[in-house]
Amino acid sequence: MSEVTESRVREVLNTITDPCSITAGVPAGMDDMGLIGDIQVRDDGPGGCQVSVTFGLTDPTCMLMGAFGNEARIRLGALPGVTGVDVVLDHDMEWTPDMLAPDYRQRLSEHRAERRRSLPLVTLATRGRTGGPDEQ
Repeated sequence: MSEVTESRVREVLNTITDPCSITAGVPAGMDDMGLIGDIQVRDDGPGGCQVSVTFGLTDPTCMLMGAFGNEARIRLGALPGVTGVDVVLDHDMEWTPDMLAPDYRQRLSEHRAERRRSLPLVTLATRGRTGGPDEQ
C-alpha cells in the first residue's frame, strides 16, 4: 500500500481537468490551474487516513463546483488507505491568473503565441468606401 501524502493528493486532483483550460486549448488539472487550497492528511488508525481538501474556482459563478467536489471525493476515496474524504469549496478564494502553475503558464503562453502567429492578418481597407461616418 502506498502512503497518502499531500503530493499524492495534488497529483490525483490534477487528473481532474478544468473545462476552461480545455476551451483555452491547453488542458490543465485543478492543481495546475491553482484551484487547490489547503490539503490535510490525518492518520485514522492502522493503515488508514482521512483526507481534507479545500478548493476554489476560477470564477465565483462557475457551475462546476459540485462536479469538481464529487470527482475529487471519488478519486481520492479510491486511493489505497483512504478511509474518508472531505472536500470543501473555499468561497473566499479569489482566483487570479498568477495562481497558475509556472509550467502550465508557460505552456499556455506558448499556445497563445502560436495561435496568434497562425491567424491571418486582417486589415480594414478604407479606400473606396463611401458613406461611412469618417467620410462625410
